[in-house]
Amino acid sequence: MRKGLLAATLLVAASLAHAADGLPPRALADWELGLKQRNGLGMPADAAAARAAFARAAAGGVPAAMFTLAQMQMAGEGGARDEAAAQRWIALAAQLEYPEALQELALCEPDPVRAAQLLREAAHALQHRVREGRGPGY
Repeated sequence: MRKGLLAATLLVAASLAHAADGLPPRALADWELGLKQRNGLGMPADAAAARAAFARAAAGGVPAAMFTLAQMQMAGEGGARDEAAAQRWIALAAQLEYPEALQELALCEPDPVRAAQLLREAAHALQHRVREGRGPGY
C-alpha cells in the first residue's frame, strides 16, 4: 500500500511539473498511463501496454518516456530486446538534457574525459530540474 501511495504521489507531482514544460498533453497522459501500466497502479501490470504508452509519449517529446522506453527495450521488457533503438532513445533524451540519460551515456563512455563531461552535464541538468521545480518526468 505504501509503495502504491508513493508512486501515485510521484505521478501527481510529475503531472503538475509537466504543466509548465510545454509538452503535449496527450504525450504526458501516455507517460502517466505507461507508469501506471508498468507498475500496476490502479490496474494489472502490463509491460507490453506500458511499453506502447511510453513509445507514444517518447514520440511526443517526453524525455522521461524516452529514457524509460530505452530501459525497457534494452531489457526486452514488454517486447523484443532492441539495443539499437534503446541507444537512439537515450541519445535523444540526453540531447534534451534529461539527467538520467546523460548519466547513462557517461557510464557507457570509454573516454574518461568525455564521461566526466557528461556527468557534469547531468549534474547541471539536475540542478535545473530542482530550481525549476520539475518533477521526475523531466
